[in-house]
Amino acid sequence: GALMMVVGEPGIGKTSVCEELATFVTLRGGMTLWGHCYEAGSLSLPYLAFVEAIRSYVIDRDSEELQKELGSGATDVARIVSEVREKLQIEPREAQNPEEDRYRLMQSITFFLANAASVKPMLVILEDLHDADKGTLEMLSYVSRNISDKRLLIIGTYRDVEVDRNHPLSATLAELRRASSFGRVLLRGLNVDEVKRMLERITHREIPVGIAETVHRQTEGNPLFVQEVVRYLMEEKLLVTSSDTMKTSDITKLEMNIPEGLREVIGKRLTSLSDSCNKVLSIAAVIGREFRLDVLEKVAGITEDEVYKALEEAKGSAIVEERSTVGAVITYRFAHAFFRQTLYEEIIAPRRIRLHQQVAQALEAIYASRLKEHAAELAEHFSYSPDLADLGKAVEYGEMAAQRAMDVYDYGEAVRLLDQAIKVQEIFNPDDQEKKLQLLADLCDTLLLVPDTKRILDVEAPVAFSQAESLGNIPQAIRVCKVVILAIVIGQAIQGFDTPQAAEWAIRADRCARPDTIERALADMALGAIKCHTGQMTAGTKLLAGAVNLARNLDDPNIFWMVGTIMAMERQAPQHAQENAQLAEELLTIPRTKVNTVVAGLGLCLAGNAYIALGQRQHGEEIWREIRAIAERAGQLNLWLWTIWVDAMLTLMDGRLDEAMELNRRFVSQGEEAGVSQHVNVLAALPDTRARIYLGGAYLESLDRRFHREVLNCLVMAYLGQNEKAAEILENLVIKRPEIGTTEDETAGWIDTLFLEAAVLIDHHQAAELLMKRLTGIGLRTTGYACQTIIPRHLGGAAVLLERYDEAREHYQEAIKVCTEMRFRPELALSRLGLAEVLLNHYPDEKAEALEHLDFAIKEFREMKMQPSLERALRRKDILKA
Repeated sequence: GALMMVVGEPGIGKTSVCEELATFVTLRGGMTLWGHCYEAGSLSLPYLAFVEAIRSYVIDRDSEELQKELGSGATDVARIVSEVREKLQIEPREAQNPEEDRYRLMQSITFFLANAASVKPMLVILEDLHDADKGTLEMLSYVSRNISDKRLLIIGTYRDVEVDRNHPLSATLAELRRASSFGRVLLRGLNVDEVKRMLERITHREIPVGIAETVHRQTEGNPLFVQEVVRYLMEEKLLVTSSDTMKTSDITKLEMNIPEGLREVIGKRLTSLSDSCNKVLSIAAVIGREFRLDVLEKVAGITEDEVYKALEEAKGSAIVEERSTVGAVITYRFAHAFFRQTLYEEIIAPRRIRLHQQVAQALEAIYASRLKEHAAELAEHFSYSPDLADLGKAVEYGEMAAQRAMDVYDYGEAVRLLDQAIKVQEIFNPDDQEKKLQLLADLCDTLLLVPDTKRILDVEAPVAFSQAESLGNIPQAIRVCKVVILAIVIGQAIQGFDTPQAAEWAIRADRCARPDTIERALADMALGAIKCHTGQMTAGTKLLAGAVNLARNLDDPNIFWMVGTIMAMERQAPQHAQENAQLAEELLTIPRTKVNTVVAGLGLCLAGNAYIALGQRQHGEEIWREIRAIAERAGQLNLWLWTIWVDAMLTLMDGRLDEAMELNRRFVSQGEEAGVSQHVNVLAALPDTRARIYLGGAYLESLDRRFHREVLNCLVMAYLGQNEKAAEILENLVIKRPEIGTTEDETAGWIDTLFLEAAVLIDHHQAAELLMKRLTGIGLRTTGYACQTIIPRHLGGAAVLLERYDEAREHYQEAIKVCTEMRFRPELALSRLGLAEVLLNHYPDEKAEALEHLDFAIKEFREMKMQPSLERALRRKDILKA
C-alpha cells in the first residue's frame, strides 16, 4: 500500500501517465478506480473524488459480495454513496457525535477499499487535488495512513503551480510526507529528442531536428502545448515535414508563427471551429468543466440537432470528450481545463452573468426533486445573477449545501459554503443584520467542528457578538459566547483560560447567561478557571464546584464532561485528591457518544492524572491509552501534545531519562507549531527539570529557566546551592502564605511538594514543618504527571530534617511500596537510598538491610546515569566499609 503524487504544470501529462499506469494494472489482473475534483462552480459534492471512485465499483458489483466488503461500515458509506443505499436497501446510520461519526465514516471507507483490494489489487486515481474540498483531503490523509499493508495504491494528481503555502492541499501534503509510504513523481517538460518522437507520432512522418528544436524552444517541452502547436501548424499548413535540412529562414518563419503561449494556441484552435460550435462551447464553459447534455440544451436555446452538431464538431477536434452514459443522461467533459478556461474568459462580463443565471435556472428545473444534492452548484451560479431574487436564492442554496456537507461530516466544505453565502448576503440585502448574524453564528458553530478555533476567537465571534449586542439579540449573543467558551477548551487545551482574551469572553458570557442553563454552567466554569489563574483559588474553585453541580443536573454529557474536566484541571490542592478521583470515576461512567472528542480526550487525560496522583499507574495508563486512540481519530494537535507529554512522563518513570528529555523537546517543537509555545514551554519545564535533577551536573546547570515558575526556580536554586535565593522564595510563598494550614489553602499539591523538596535541601526547618503537616495523611502518593515525584519520599526527607526518625522510616517504606507498585524506577532507587541512610545513621542494628537498599540503589543509579545520587550512595558505601 502506498500514496503517490503525480505533480506538474497544466498539460505536462499527469493524466496520460495515470492512464498508462491504469493499463499496466489492468493487464496484470488489477483494477483501477477514477475520481475527479472539480473547480468552483462545477459539480460539487463532499468527498466527490472518493464518491466517484467508489460509485464506479459499486455499480457493477454483486450485492452479496458488496455487502461482505462493506461489512458493518455499509450504513456509513451509504451516507455519501447513494448507490450503496439503493443497491443494498439500507439507510445511513443515525448521527450521534460529529467527531466520532466523521471518524467512523473515514474508517468505513478505508475498510471497504482494503476489502475490495483483497479481491483484486486496486489502483485509485484521484485527479486535480488542487481543486479538492477539505473533506476529500482529510479522507485522503486518513485512508493513506492506514493502507501500508493493503494491496492498494492511491495516485493523486495536482498542479504544483497552483499550490502555494496557503493552499489547503499544502497542509495536507506536509502531513502526508511524514508517512514512509508517500512518494512524489514530478513531471517536467520533454527534451528535444522526446519532442521529436512526439511530433513524429502525431504527424506519422519523419520530423527534422530543426523543427523539433524550434517547437521545444517555444513550448519548453510541455506535451499539451506541443500537441496543440502541431495541430495548429498542420491545420495552417505551416509544418514542413521534409527530412532535408531546413533553412534558417524557414525555421525563423515557423518560429514566428508558433503562438506565444498555450492559452493563445488553444484560442487559435477554437477559432478554427464554427461560430455555432464556439457558441455552444461557451455556454458549456459556464456550466463547468463537466456538463450534462440536458442542461446544455435547455440553456443554449437552439434546436437539438444544432447542439448535437456542435458537440460532434468539438469532439472530432478533441476539445470535448463523452464521459459517461447512464440511462438517458449523457455527460461531456472538456478534454483539458485550459479549453474551458479560455472559452470562459473570452465571454464578456454581461453575457457571462446572464449565462450563469440561465444555467442556474436550468439546473433548478432539471434537479427539482434533488435540489439539496446540487445546492452547491445552484448557489455558485445564482451568486453571479444581477437579479436580487436570484441572489436570495444563492444564499438559500448556499445554506442548503452547507447543511448537506454537515450531514456527511465535511465541515471544511460547509465553512466554505457559508463564507460564500455571507458574501452574497452582503450584496443581496446588506441591511438585513439579523440574517447576517444568523449566518455568522452558523459559521462559528461549523468552525468549531473543523476545528478552527483561532478563526472563531480572532475573527468571527467578536463580529457576531458585537452585532448581537447592537441588535439586542440575547439568544444569539448567548450562542456566540457558548461556542467561544467551547473553542477555548477545545482549541486552547494547553493554556486553557490563562489569556486576556478568555477573561474578556468569560465576562461577556456571565453578562448574558440565564440562571440554571447550560450557558450559566459554562460562564461559571470560565470565571472560575480565570480566578484560579489569577490567584483567587478559593473563589475560583467554588465557582467551578457550582458549575459542576449545575452541569450534572442539566443532564448534558458534553457540558458535564467539559466542566468536570476544567474542575479537575484547576482543583489540584492536596485536600481534593479523593474528590478528583471520584469525579473521574463519575465522568468515566457517563457514555461519551455525544461528548466532543477533544473534551473527552482532555477529560481522560486528567482522569488518568487523578489515578496517578493516588499511585494507581496501571489504571491511569489504561485511560491514557484511550486518549491515544482518540487523538488518532480526531487528528487534533492539542490532544497529540497531551499524549507526547504523558509519554515523556511515563518514560521518566521508567528511568529512560535521555529519551524522556527527547520526548519533551518534541513536545515543545510541536507546541510551537500549534502556536501555543509559551504555555507548552512552561509545561515542558516540569518534566525537563525533573530529568535534569536526576542526571545532575551539566544537565542542571544548562537548564533553560526562562519559562520556570517560582516553585521550579526555588527547587533548582536549592539543587545548585543557591540557598539564600531559595529561602527567600520559601519565605514569601510558604511562610507568609495567609491560608497555609487551613482548608482554604488551594495551592496545588505538586507545588507544595516541590517546595518541601527545596526546604529539605536547604535545611529550612519552618517551611519543612508547615509543608509536612499539609501533605501528610491526605492520600496523595505522587504529584501527578504535572511534575512526577513521590510525595512520601520527600516527607521522609522532611522527617529526617526535623529529627523524627521513626516517622522518616515509615515514610520511606511507604515510598518504596508506592514506587514498586507504580514501577517508578528513579524514585524507587532514591527512596531506598533515603531509607538506607536513615537506617545507617539511627538504627545500627539494621545495617544488613541498609546495605541491601544501598547496593540496589547504586546499581540502579549507575544504569540510569544518575550521577549525583550515585556519588552520594558510593560515599555512604565507603563510610560503611570504613
